Amino acid sequence: MMKKKLFIIFFAILLSSCGQDYNSNYNDRGTYADIGIPPGDPLYTPYVILQNKCFSCHSSEWQNYKTSAQWVTAGLVTAGNYNISKLKVNLKNYSGGTMPPDPTSPLTSTELDTLKTWINNL
Repeated sequence: MMKKKLFIIFFAILLSSCGQDYNSNYNDRGTYADIGIPPGDPLYTPYVILQNKCFSCHSSEWQNYKTSAQWVTAGLVTAGNYNISKLKVNLKNYSGGTMPPDPTSPLTSTELDTLKTWINNL
């Protein structure tokens, strides 16, 4: 009887943990999910950064760009030149400014460098 109860409790815990692929308390959305970009792709890490910091406001426009070429075609990224990319304008206030707005934490210098490197290497 005790084994049956333990099995039911274990099974209930297992079922209740299904359905979410990230821990919403740690802002790691996209870390574990299949975001449609292979982890070895140069866009993978920048996309995860944008997903965590920008998509809460820009998801309808940006979340469907799954290749670097789509970002370029959309006019948000100028291949090889971060300084004239429209995305830079959206990120320029990253250091304590208005982007991203509260409650999302501002981009770190490492995150910003990752985005710069991605664009400059296109």
